[in-house]
Amino acid sequence: MPRLLILQSVWGLDKCPGFDVWNDLEAALQAVVDAGFDGAGTNLVRKERTAITSRFMNERGLPWEAQVLARDADELARFADEAAALSAHHLNVQIAGPLDRVADAVRLVEEMEWVREQAGLPIFYETHRARLTQDLPFFLRLLDAMPDLPLTADLCHYVVAGEWDLPIDGAKHAAIDRVLRRARAFHGRVATAHQVQAPIGGHHQPWLDLFLGWWRQGFDHWRASAQHGDTLSFMVELGPPPYAVTDSQGRELTDRWEEAKRLKDMVRALWA
Repeated sequence: MPRLLILQSVWGLDKCPGFDVWNDLEAALQAVVDAGFDGAGTNLVRKERTAITSRFMNERGLPWEAQVLARDADELARFADEAAALSAHHLNVQIAGPLDRVADAVRLVEEMEWVREQAGLPIFYETHRARLTQDLPFFLRLLDAMPDLPLTADLCHYVVAGEWDLPIDGAKHAAIDRVLRRARAFHGRVATAHQVQAPIGGHHQPWLDLFLGWWRQGFDHWRASAQHGDTLSFMVELGPPPYAVTDSQGRELTDRWEEAKRLKDMVRALWA
């Protein structure tokens, strides 16, 4: 039957108390596995981290997500070959941008799509700020032209970039639903209108409820067409400062690792 894979971002362990991903990444990865995560994710440009993460996960038969920023099809092809050779579960691509004209975006993505269709592993395009996908109305026009793009849904960027406030109106929910219908992977954190990564729960509970509802909606869409043996990945991606909120001394206001584990459990309960 289709399965959910919950991954932990290696970047999300940077500057995290109790972890030293610069000098002892293997110990950090072991803690991730021991905490019940199914795997991890790391950026291919960090060569040492990628070598350690890929070896650690591959030796244990566990999935890992490769991440890149690609500027054109040739660059994507090189990254795709590298990720496939390292046996990544899939390649997560942020497309450089933004661009001014939808027609230019379509031409760029059409070239990348040719690479994706020939690649030796699944490739998904991440929705992210400061990238081709930054502006949601612009991106929806791109989806009008290319409705079958496989996406990694990182929805927090649209909330904070658009300064969306609660309650979210029907038009915004409909726009997010279009993204969710093409989601083939997820990156997860909770955002607000002014903060890309908010503490989980407390007075942010309405925002947590919003994101849990969207993620469940995306899971339902994916399951509707999933085949036996298919896997959907959800990477918990609670980043270090400035993503994490800090006090005047630079100390994080919450325990990021404990929140990551809580988010994992919430997402697994959603799936169940």
